[in-house]
Amino acid sequence: MLRDRVKTAVIAIAILVPPLLWGGVAGVTLLVAIFGGVAVWELTRSLTTIKSSPAVQLTVLIFLGVVAAFHLFSIYGVVAAVVLLPLFVLLLHLFLFDTLKQTVESSAQMIFVCVYVGVPLAHAILLRRLDDGVSLVFLVLVVISLGDAGAYFAGKYYGKHRFSKRISPGKTVEGLAGSLAGCLAGMLIMKLIAPNLPTLDVLLRLTVLLAIVGPLGDLAASAIKRKLDIKDYGSIMPGHGGVLDRADALIPAFPTTYYFLILSGIAVPL
Repeated sequence: MLRDRVKTAVIAIAILVPPLLWGGVAGVTLLVAIFGGVAVWELTRSLTTIKSSPAVQLTVLIFLGVVAAFHLFSIYGVVAAVVLLPLFVLLLHLFLFDTLKQTVESSAQMIFVCVYVGVPLAHAILLRRLDDGVSLVFLVLVVISLGDAGAYFAGKYYGKHRFSKRISPGKTVEGLAGSLAGCLAGMLIMKLIAPNLPTLDVLLRLTVLLAIVGPLGDLAASAIKRKLDIKDYGSIMPGHGGVLDRADALIPAFPTTYYFLILSGIAVPL
């Protein structure tokens, strides 16, 4: 299990780093489109009314449209696109009424997938647009990844007190403490690598927020899996499950980071 997790991490780093470092905003958009598209496909295939063709393909295409909006539009255009998304999905069902017969159920599930997975992950694109955006995107990835690693090892070797037996029996209080320690370590590492990041007091506040929302994102994904009666969303990432199983903590992390910086007056939206 640990060997599989390490192999997967190495492969993920090899795939992610070049586009993040040298691809600019387009590189981040491409990564969100690919990995987010897989995550959307995984979740869609688990939902009752949209798991078959052509609904699953249409859901992925709608997600890619969301990603394109985040890449092409200003923040105001992005807001407009997100607000109009439900209407677009309903109109799609109107024109494809004979194919997408369960209008209310399938449109609700399509909207849910895009809003739950697509919109939050696409905030990585907005984050990359900010000044020194490449360091900010890496900050989120490193903090969340080391937080996940800290939770894994602390829970595995020291975990005794279950956090939520009903939603995710494997989560422990010790694992949460390990997650916080991993997040703080990731923040310090990134500050050493990229000293132009915000000051330590700002990063500390942001890291504590990420240490809270990351596990909450994990618990939310676990709650959905238990409701759907599945263990993992997929199997494309050995040791982790599917892409969505690995990205569940990133779903709240990217928008949290972006709006923390904007609302704190540290960054200006572009």
